[in-house]
Amino acid sequence: MYPYRDALSFESEHPLNSEPLRIDVIIIKKEREVVIENPIGAIFRGVNLVEYKSPGDHLSIKDFHKVGAYARLYSALSDVEVTDITVSFVVEAHPQKLLEYLRKVYRYEIREERSGIYQVIGDMVGIQIIESKRLGEGSALWLKSLRVGLNGEWLRKIIETSREMPKGAPLSAYIHVLLQANSSGFREVLRMSDASFEAVLEEFGLPAKWKAKGREEGREEDVKRLQKYGMEPGQIAEALELPLSTVFKYLNAPE
Repeated sequence: MYPYRDALSFESEHPLNSEPLRIDVIIIKKEREVVIENPIGAIFRGVNLVEYKSPGDHLSIKDFHKVGAYARLYSALSDVEVTDITVSFVVEAHPQKLLEYLRKVYRYEIREERSGIYQVIGDMVGIQIIESKRLGEGSALWLKSLRVGLNGEWLRKIIETSREMPKGAPLSAYIHVLLQANSSGFREVLRMSDASFEAVLEEFGLPAKWKAKGREEGREEDVKRLQKYGMEPGQIAEALELPLSTVFKYLNAPE
């Protein structure tokens, strides 16, 4: 009577997600006639969703499907047509596997409109994938910096540039992710920082313990580097103005 009973299972009112659905940033174009004359914003329509991948993370096929579903859900829950929505993915690593998947499975066309900016043609939603490390020098500084391996000077430039942003701009989460992904560069900045730089970090709510940890690790690096140059513990303590006991602690720390 029920030939497929053992092959099927049924779940009533199954929740699709246990956590709230969130997109990193939504950019709404208040005036439709305004033309955005830069490579990243050229694709923008009425509502524009932006999804950032953490530095060092990759953009998977699953990520692509999830954010595409967010765009359609946004349309279903609002008065915005799905054709008036775009999705921008920002990622550090080249999404080779995803691009091949979109070409072969969905038959989408991939156009590299500018260095590091790929437009995905074939969906009702406007889609672009931004490979941050390939963006041109001097352009899109904030996006280009979403990667690992930044040195202290670059990080300092990013944080000091934040002073030019409007007061209250939501940059705290960005700065935290950036510094966490570039801990060695961050320690370098802390060693050469001044009072004004410290004030900027405080504005972003950088925890005092985090700053102290950065300085601690930076001093340990300095001690071990001077030891490799042939300096004795007493000379290192004098050069770095550290207690001799602290120098010995760092020298005996495991590599």
